[in-house]
Amino acid sequence: MSIHYRVAIDRDNDGRFATEIDQEALELRWRLGLRRAYESMADYSWARITLHNPHGAFSPERHSLPSGMRVRIQSDANGAVRSHFTGVISYIEPDAGTLGRKQAVIHLQDIQPWLEDSPARIAPQIDVTADQVIRDLLDQAVIRRAVIAGFCLIDVGGYNMIDRARIFPPQHLTLSLERGKTRFAYVGDWWRDSTSIRQAISEIVASERGRFYVDREGALVFLNRHYTLLNETLAAQFDDNMSGMSYSYGDQRLNRLTVLMRPREIGERDTLLWQLQGELRLEQRSELPLTLRLVDEQNQPFGLLAFDRLVSRFQRAPENRGYTINEDVAVEITRLGMTSLELRLVNRRREAVYLTLLQLYGKPLYRHDPLEIVEADGEGQYVYGLKQLSLDLPALSDVVTARAFAAYEVLRRKHPRGLIHSLRLDAREHGSTALSAALFDRIRVSESQTGHQARDYFIIGEEHHIRDGGATHEVEWTLEPADSNRFVIVDDSLIGDRDEVLAPY
Repeated sequence: MSIHYRVAIDRDNDGRFATEIDQEALELRWRLGLRRAYESMADYSWARITLHNPHGAFSPERHSLPSGMRVRIQSDANGAVRSHFTGVISYIEPDAGTLGRKQAVIHLQDIQPWLEDSPARIAPQIDVTADQVIRDLLDQAVIRRAVIAGFCLIDVGGYNMIDRARIFPPQHLTLSLERGKTRFAYVGDWWRDSTSIRQAISEIVASERGRFYVDREGALVFLNRHYTLLNETLAAQFDDNMSGMSYSYGDQRLNRLTVLMRPREIGERDTLLWQLQGELRLEQRSELPLTLRLVDEQNQPFGLLAFDRLVSRFQRAPENRGYTINEDVAVEITRLGMTSLELRLVNRRREAVYLTLLQLYGKPLYRHDPLEIVEADGEGQYVYGLKQLSLDLPALSDVVTARAFAAYEVLRRKHPRGLIHSLRLDAREHGSTALSAALFDRIRVSESQTGHQARDYFIIGEEHHIRDGGATHEVEWTLEPADSNRFVIVDDSLIGDRDEVLAPY
């Protein structure tokens, strides 16, 4: 099979990836997906492209190649074109010296570092599913849009022509979000000001027991917890014909699991939630942004379930007799969050004023100390020895769901068994399979030396390494065992002749 690798840059920011640089490529390496089995959140996707750079084409101080510009890696196998990585330039390392190698390494990333730097500040989330929360969080993220050509960017050269430009549409990310299976009563009442959007997504996905990752096209994908139980389509099978694998027996067993969940308590309406300590000076004809953070006596965040009112008082400066004023001053709410409130203090007067009273009233939502839901396999502990794990699922407030999660995890991992952690392939020997199989595709593996026969796995991570002008293409898949041949989902599964158990959630 003839395989050609394409590397292209979207220099024009129009989504066409018109600048091809594969003729200068010396080595390609990239990775996507999760690091370990049973995790919920994917690691950062990354890529490294090593290039000839004799004339400084990839030296950004000689030829513009800014961070944030999109790059795509593809393969063309006998006319079958597949995308493998779509990301943005993080930074570039060109070699120095006129007598050196004259190479450059372009480092690419997905958008997750931007999610890590964006604060999780959204409106109160009540009776919602994981996909709804994820969508709301992503709507607030500070993200470099994939296509900016033809749109208006104020004060940015080449993009500030309002008469010929379009305004950005609201949707700025490509999403593929399955509907979550659990309805969460309350979400976000534990987030601090330092909580990032990525961390918030990770917590809500873990509470659903789902998966979140960035795919080959750069889209953000959420899979609910039933996906791996219902997907029985095999993408490939291997029988002693892989290049290598990482295997162990018994290290993933689990016979005691503690799930931490926190019950909530709803307070009374019109409760005093925050008040100003001291006073604030507001200069003449000025505005001042202010954030009210809701914390209890132990400095723990609590939720704002319903906003009732703000009470404020402005006074003239003491040298101007300090009496109360009501005209040309205001307190405006700019954002209503779950654990904070953003305000704007406005003074339109020709004199400085003082804010001497500011109080927030509403209905609070308090979280109590965590409850421990324990599921244990006593027989396994005595026979194989204790192996325990603790899961903190902050969005859960329902005991029944927490017990079901714990029961399922112990049920599928209580017996020691052989597991393949990763599988290595030569793409030149497994051409179409190595190129087409992607994250959360299902494969079947048999290996004679270990006695591991006809076991199904999901690909949860993929790493590729291409060198020697494309003559060498090594692939390593991170795997997780598939359990859909051992569990049944009511109304979704067909019960066959296998020894199947009803999935507890």
